Amino acid sequence: MTEPTPSLSPWSVASPLAGGALHAVGSGLFHTLLPLKLVAAGYGPDAVGLVVGAEGAGFLIGCIGSIYLIRSVGEVRAYAALSAISAVLILSLGLDPHLALFMVIMAVIGFSNAGQAVVIESWMNAMVSNANRGRILTLYVLILGLFYGLGQLLATGVDPAREAMLMIAAGFYVIALVPVTAIWVGEPQLHVPVGIRLGRTFAISPIGALACLMTGLVSSTFASVGPLYGLELKFNQQTIVLLMAATQLGALFLQFPLGYLSDRTDRRKMMLWLSVGLALVCVLFLFMRPDSPFWLFLILFSLFGGISEIFYPLGVAHANDKAEPSEFVMLSSNLLLIWAFGGTIGPAIVTAGVGPFGAEIFFWYGIGLSILFGTYAFVRLVRQPPARSREQFVAYPQTSPMVYEWTPHDEADHGDEGGKR
Repeated sequence: MTEPTPSLSPWSVASPLAGGALHAVGSGLFHTLLPLKLVAAGYGPDAVGLVVGAEGAGFLIGCIGSIYLIRSVGEVRAYAALSAISAVLILSLGLDPHLALFMVIMAVIGFSNAGQAVVIESWMNAMVSNANRGRILTLYVLILGLFYGLGQLLATGVDPAREAMLMIAAGFYVIALVPVTAIWVGEPQLHVPVGIRLGRTFAISPIGALACLMTGLVSSTFASVGPLYGLELKFNQQTIVLLMAATQLGALFLQFPLGYLSDRTDRRKMMLWLSVGLALVCVLFLFMRPDSPFWLFLILFSLFGGISEIFYPLGVAHANDKAEPSEFVMLSSNLLLIWAFGGTIGPAIVTAGVGPFGAEIFFWYGIGLSILFGTYAFVRLVRQPPARSREQFVAYPQTSPMVYEWTPHDEADHGDEGGKR
């Protein structure tokens, strides 16, 4: 007997949205306290960078390889298996494994997180009508960001050195199974991965590719260095967690007004000024002291999160401005891989310098990258004319390649829009 087709209503995505939200709570708590747990266990900053980088490498592999697993066993089974694996591996960290094993565990967790995002986003893609895709994607970004921030705030009262931190995080990963597995959503057809075409991606939009790499190198690295910076200033755990939550909320709420502005100006010019802004924020961090006003720290962390994260969606939007409609999914998926690569190597590189130079080395690193990127943006702005057609800014989350199929682009519409502007 043929299964009924699910209703294409905005309310039909409530269950997978709930699953993604619960997973985000556990992820926010776990990833905020992970650097503090490693320090409490006696590891140095370089070990923190290696562990965070290992998870990034697992995520990078998972963006490609998990699709084959899901296609072979089905959406529900794959999600359940990946969620269970993540929860068990998080609990296993309570045994204080050797650093090499710790890195392997985190790599598998990264792979599982990518696979779970593929499942959630492919289901939602199949359940939402074309008319609602933009609104649902915006809602999805807001929910992920808000619930990830909620998980960070929950971390204020959890001791990272004790097993309770791992149990709570694993519990949220497991309970996220309930809304996902308790409903029938059909079996949406997962497309074969578009493949790695980095050369073509850089050829279409070198500045777009570098903007995505910039976000991985900077914002993903700060996720590991930020708590170390707080410890260096002798802040307590509650203060560190609140500041990291400010980074997340700044990234969430600043990208929409900045994205709106990018639709009305040359995105390269905007990325140039944002790189100047990021450099200035990093310079201000160098003048901060432990007795500086807390509200000033909150502002700087929020600005840093908002500016550093916006490079990624701006890079995707600018690359789509330059691409043919048939290349949008391939291009955006490869830009995600470039971002993940930055998030893999950035933490390992910077945290190696935290020991001898202190956590402030990150802000010198941020200043250097901002100057390099801003210089390149200026050169492209001078030498290349602006794109003839413009895609509307979309706040894509850095989750999985499947999210880029939410907004199908019609070649005729693309051409019409380009002709009108």
